[in-house]
Amino acid sequence: MDKEILTMEEAAELFGVSVKTFIKLLKEEKVPARKIGREWRFSKSALIHWLSSGDSQSYSSSEGDTREFFDEIAPEWEEIRKNYHDESVKNKLLELQILKKNMTIVDLGAGNGYLSRAAAKFVKKVIAIDISGEMIKELNKKAKENGIKNIETVKSDGQDVPIKDCQADAVFASMFLHHIGEPLDVIKEMYRILKPGGIVFLADLMEHKDKELMEKMHDIWSGFSLTQLETWFQSAGFKNISIETLEDATYKKSSRNAKNIFVLTAIR
Repeated sequence: MDKEILTMEEAAELFGVSVKTFIKLLKEEKVPARKIGREWRFSKSALIHWLSSGDSQSYSSSEGDTREFFDEIAPEWEEIRKNYHDESVKNKLLELQILKKNMTIVDLGAGNGYLSRAAAKFVKKVIAIDISGEMIKELNKKAKENGIKNIETVKSDGQDVPIKDCQADAVFASMFLHHIGEPLDVIKEMYRILKPGGIVFLADLMEHKDKELMEKMHDIWSGFSLTQLETWFQSAGFKNISIETLEDATYKKSSRNAKNIFVLTAIR
């Protein structure tokens, strides 16, 4: 690439990343650039200088912290999870009767397969995605122990899913969204990979003020406002949005600070 002035696409190519990843970089870092009208332009030499002057140890990545945390606790996660939420989310998924034999399901933030393993017996294929390699190992181990052969595992943060457009019949995300810095980006990604008419099943925490829990579990969001969630899903293009709380599903049931869990469904 001999040009000095680069377009967005050319700058992304120079960095060896997708345009989507490069745009995310623009939002999060002070990348040398100018916006001329509606178009971004970049100096190749300035980009190379900016890249070469970086120091990976000068900042900590929340994504890396989260991955390391879940890598560490993966072998004990099955027992740890029981201390925070019960089987209500899984029971609700089965109660809705949305699982069909010909379906391909994507489970974002699958962990050790809490929902993936439950759904696998009812569908054609489950693609389980998680940022933690150790969690994926646990999922594969438990699937093998239970004779489950239709789960494919993928290591990814769930924000730039390596799946083509309109490939999934349903997308699950249980206790995943509150670990994501930009939830709307993930919701848009859900929309992208879903087939028209496909369904989202999202379970997460309602808003709370338990800072201790957030720090302990490496959470970014302290739960969500149901109004905000509905706005996000509408802006991403979803319809038939339904949200309900699960009365018997709470974090720390014995605590006065118990937190309610909600389930959201929406159609692409």
